[in-house]
Amino acid sequence: MKTLNRKLLRDLFAARGLLIAIISIMMLGSALLIGMQSTFYNMRAAKDRYYRQCRMASFWIDLKKAPLAELEILNDLPGIRSWQDRIQFPVTVDLDQRMRPLNGTVISMPDRRQAVTNDIVLIRGDYFSDRDEPEVIVNDKFAEANRLHPGQKLHLLLNNRREEFLIVGTAISSEFTYLIGPGSLTPDPENFGVFYLPRKQMEELFDFEGAANQVIGQFTPDIGKGENAVLDLAERKLESSGFISATLLKDFTSNYFVSNEISQLSSMSSFLPSMFLVVAALILNVLMTRLAKQQRTTVGTLKALGYTDGTIFLHFLKFGTAVGMVAGILASGLGTLVTLGMLSQYQQFFQFPDLRNDFYLRTHVIGWSVSIVCAMLGSLYGARQMLLLRPAEAMRPEPPAKGGRIFLEHFTLLWNELSPGWRVTLRSMVRHRTRTAVALFAGTVGAGILISGLMMMEATEYFIRDEFELRNRSDIDLTFKDALDREAWYDLSHLPGVDRVEPLFSVACDFVNGPHERQGAIQGIINNAQLTVPTDKDKRRINIPSVGLVMERRLADHLRLNVGDLVEIRPKSGRRDPVHVPLAVVSESQFGLNVYADLEYLCRIRGESFAMSGAQLKVNQTDKAQRELYHTLKQMPAMEAINSRLELIKNMRETIIQNQNVAIGMIVVFAGTIFFGNVLNASLVNLSERQREVATMGAMGYTRWEIGLLFLRESLLINMLGAVLGLPVGYVLIKLMTKMIDQDLVRFPIVTAPWIYVSAFITALFFTLMAHAVVQWQIHGMNWLESLKVRE
Repeated sequence: MKTLNRKLLRDLFAARGLLIAIISIMMLGSALLIGMQSTFYNMRAAKDRYYRQCRMASFWIDLKKAPLAELEILNDLPGIRSWQDRIQFPVTVDLDQRMRPLNGTVISMPDRRQAVTNDIVLIRGDYFSDRDEPEVIVNDKFAEANRLHPGQKLHLLLNNRREEFLIVGTAISSEFTYLIGPGSLTPDPENFGVFYLPRKQMEELFDFEGAANQVIGQFTPDIGKGENAVLDLAERKLESSGFISATLLKDFTSNYFVSNEISQLSSMSSFLPSMFLVVAALILNVLMTRLAKQQRTTVGTLKALGYTDGTIFLHFLKFGTAVGMVAGILASGLGTLVTLGMLSQYQQFFQFPDLRNDFYLRTHVIGWSVSIVCAMLGSLYGARQMLLLRPAEAMRPEPPAKGGRIFLEHFTLLWNELSPGWRVTLRSMVRHRTRTAVALFAGTVGAGILISGLMMMEATEYFIRDEFELRNRSDIDLTFKDALDREAWYDLSHLPGVDRVEPLFSVACDFVNGPHERQGAIQGIINNAQLTVPTDKDKRRINIPSVGLVMERRLADHLRLNVGDLVEIRPKSGRRDPVHVPLAVVSESQFGLNVYADLEYLCRIRGESFAMSGAQLKVNQTDKAQRELYHTLKQMPAMEAINSRLELIKNMRETIIQNQNVAIGMIVVFAGTIFFGNVLNASLVNLSERQREVATMGAMGYTRWEIGLLFLRESLLINMLGAVLGLPVGYVLIKLMTKMIDQDLVRFPIVTAPWIYVSAFITALFFTLMAHAVVQWQIHGMNWLESLKVRE
């Protein structure tokens, strides 16, 4: 082994205490990079495999009821490679072990197993058999959540009948990778499921012999950007067959959530790790600068012996490279654990048949490379210092640093009020301004990461409370199979346990303003509604006008509409005559692109006297009252879906909070590592530079605790100041994070609370004290006499 390489090993071993902190930060950054990128690739691969396995459709066309013969016209449309008809309906599920009826969707499948578009993957049991009794295949998550097994029976309320089915198997499908019920943001397999029935049974149950109400299919590979044109043509061709709507894969609910999550993962996998790596590189720069000063005479001797500047420069770069290599190797292991943890979390949300952790060598090589490059960049300044030294100059001890008054000392009134300890601390911080600036930057980044995570947690709770408890205040939402008249409103108000009923009338439509067009729906509510409360930007209640629409601001912006403008409405069902209505009020909300209108006004422009497609209930919360109510609702054939808003909110809180707790724990660890490593590095470098000064103070009678207090004071001041500066940084980070989420679906508010700032300061304080414990231990281990001999 060459002489310089042996020296390199000795230097690394001597600086092991400082390097552990730097390697930890660098390892976290690289591990996040490797872990998040590996998760991204695994998620994308799992999605592609799943879609291929199930032959995922490229489009969905919903119809009212179309004879199969009329659908043959799709064969003549250019751009459609294949298509398949099927029957699909919402359904109510009646389980003996559940008090309230549950919601679901029934979908027809071929009577005999064959490859179809949007196929299923059997998890347990078998496909349909030749038994005489009705059979059903149940979504596996729903079956697991409700403890259903093949061989058991369940009851479905469909087409005004309560039918008993034998469960022959459980399955999943790429069509419902992200399985959510109506109005929810998170999967709720306990209360919403998908049920597959043989085609023949579906035809008999719904009186659909020789007909279908949905078409799914694939485009030709060369379709390019002509998908919308093909579906527009299909709409015109199928208009007489009861065309309702057409949906592209990119807009299909499950695919939207899956693709959006993968896209966000891709963005975050570059952004978050880079913050750790920048901090690690800066801290390493401080260490290398100090190392260069410590080895001043050694470098001078090496130069005198004939070693070239290039050889010495390379030697110090090797130091950084070694640090980067160790961090990169450790990051591979930690990154794999991060991947496993993230995939485990995602498996709870998304139903993939094989979401496995494949090894992507490319991500690990990138992680190692980034780690090494950042370490080398951090070493450049220190290595460059070696080149500036001449042998004769370098072999002399480093001259003492310049003293003099710092600028604070010009404020004599203030300066004289400070204790000697604070004066020493402030002088040290100002005279080592580069090290102070790096430590301040690291503390700011640590606090920023922590605050952004906590603000996201507070924003989520605010979003649920504001959107699902204040704007929507019902306990139960009902959806009817067909529009009902005013008499049904009266009947609902007299159900057991019902305190208030408000009718709803929903009209799916396209909004058009010149070249601007968006799909959506208008929700008709009564003008004195108490259970749906649109609000303006100042959270003031909006009274529904007797004429015109109340439109969410983001949708109005998409359509370039101002209050008073006319917007064209093209209904998608019933009478399809376009009508022009004024925009009366602009509302503000955080969920969806809601449009409201007075219910009677909406009925008038649709040419109906009174109609309600759903209702909101406020009910008595006692078990007895709810049991009686749910029992009655189960007997009502008009019901298409019954949603308990309280359970929806409870599920959202449990699901989101469960995952947020994991995320917050990780954020605290990551931020704490930065705080800890930052304080440890700065303090130990400071202690190393001031050994003689510290020993002198010890010889003069200062206790080791009093000396340690000097270093603690400096660490606390820098990290607390960093925590303060981290407040705006956290705000900017949360702004960037919320911008990555689709604003049309969810617009997370940016909210703050005192506990966030208190938590940030407590975390900074805790990890600062933890790091200082190591520094204090070093001070207690110092030999005053030996330290005083160092310069002799």
